[in-house]
Amino acid sequence: HDISGGYIFTFNSLDRGRMHQIFLMIPVVFVTLIGVMNDAHSAQQDDAAGTARIRVYQEADITLYPGEYCYGSDSPAAIHAGAGFFSMLGLGDREGMPQTDDIPGSYSEYVIAAGKPLTVKLQWEGESNGVKASCGPVGSTFYPLPGRDYDVTIGYAGSCFVQVRELFEITQGKFGARPLPSTYSFACNTK
Repeated sequence: HDISGGYIFTFNSLDRGRMHQIFLMIPVVFVTLIGVMNDAHSAQQDDAAGTARIRVYQEADITLYPGEYCYGSDSPAAIHAGAGFFSMLGLGDREGMPQTDDIPGSYSEYVIAAGKPLTVKLQWEGESNGVKASCGPVGSTFYPLPGRDYDVTIGYAGSCFVQVRELFEITQGKFGARPLPSTYSFACNTK
């Protein structure tokens, strides 16, 4: 017993043997953890290399068809990115994409496979002062590149179309978007 009221611990030879085993195991545990962390980091890099991100503006009913050259298939991978209640309130899915100056308040963001076709189907209906207007369905297919960011919305040039843009850094921390060439897509032949 020491004077401070604490106890002085002594180890017999059996305790020293256990302590020696524990001290020898510590480097093994650290090396194992480092290997696991490196594997996880490598897997994250591989995931990022195989994916892209896309922001869908909630101006129209938009569905994404990953891996498809046509729209309207019954693929379980299809993403209905249309204007839902929560996204209209600005509470849609977010994936941390950079902001552009022309971004509207309601949108959702998704991680998508890169290097494979992505078909976007767009449809819109509206009414103003008793006049009804509609667009679509129209479709467009493009190939997202790994690690890139895109946005999609309705475009109009005599008739409506799917407007796909690629985001790019203008200056440090400031991003813009440029139109991306894409191909017109048709409805899938579902029988």
